[in-house]
Amino acid sequence: MRGKFIVFEGGDGSGKSTFVERLKKESPSFVYTQDPGGTELGEQIRALLMSKKTSGIDVRAELLLFLASRAQMVSEVIRPALESGKTVISNRFALSSIAYQIYGRERPELLPLYRSVSGVILEGATPDATILLDVSPEVGLARAHSRPEELSRFDLEALAFHKRVREGYAKHIAEFGTPFIIDAGRPIEEVWQSIRKALQSVL
Repeated sequence: MRGKFIVFEGGDGSGKSTFVERLKKESPSFVYTQDPGGTELGEQIRALLMSKKTSGIDVRAELLLFLASRAQMVSEVIRPALESGKTVISNRFALSSIAYQIYGRERPELLPLYRSVSGVILEGATPDATILLDVSPEVGLARAHSRPEELSRFDLEALAFHKRVREGYAKHIAEFGTPFIIDAGRPIEEVWQSIRKALQSVL
């Protein structure tokens, strides 16, 4: 029996990593990954994409690098785990490319390219559910900028960019399994209970 594939999505500072780490402690038997990343090749691509050194990268190249990392992760991690009946949790996945590269970068003409390549690389590894941690860009950016770790180049994008990202998430989440939109601006325990409820309904 195929396992369940659940993705956490949300803008910068929405709390995805915090809640995925908490889920790891509660459900250590799940397979956890992140996009971009999740494999040796993917982590190298991630370092490149998040670095300020690539701030001038062409949007087409940026999109294709995300897709390359995703292709390796699907092949090496996600598809084998699902086929063995395991539950897979990913911190971001395909919806992020629409939100960030298509909407954030204001490049709607790249959507057909994204859909064409995704149709080849996903190999049926489409999410059963997407949990979108929704928070206003103003709050999310304030959280991101208060973290001790170095900011990624996406954290440094203008507020308008992050507003467009949020719009992209809202418009396309229904394409990626059962959608759960959770208000991540609430107290952390309230958000966590909403996440647990969403997971229980899928699993």
